Amino acid sequence: MKVRQIVEVKFAGVYAGYSGLEITDVDGSEIKVSMTNADWKALKRSVDDKIQSIERDDQRKFDQAVEDAVAERMAEENSNC
Repeated sequence: MKVRQIVEVKFAGVYAGYSGLEITDVDGSEIKVSMTNADWKALKRSVDDKIQSIERDDQRKFDQAVEDAVAERMAEENSNC
């Protein structure tokens, strides 16, 4: 029988050693994950995908803020005419 356990932590730090990953919680608890080279490559792909998603979302928010600011400025200029 396989036992599944879910642990929730608040990220405080990480150490990437040769044989694995050590994640530290804000309360000092640690999670140690043994990893092969293939695991490291899979982790890299996953992190890269997540970062790209975050950056796309940040860019969309920035673009919207610029559009809103331009529209507001144009409305102010039109009302002053």
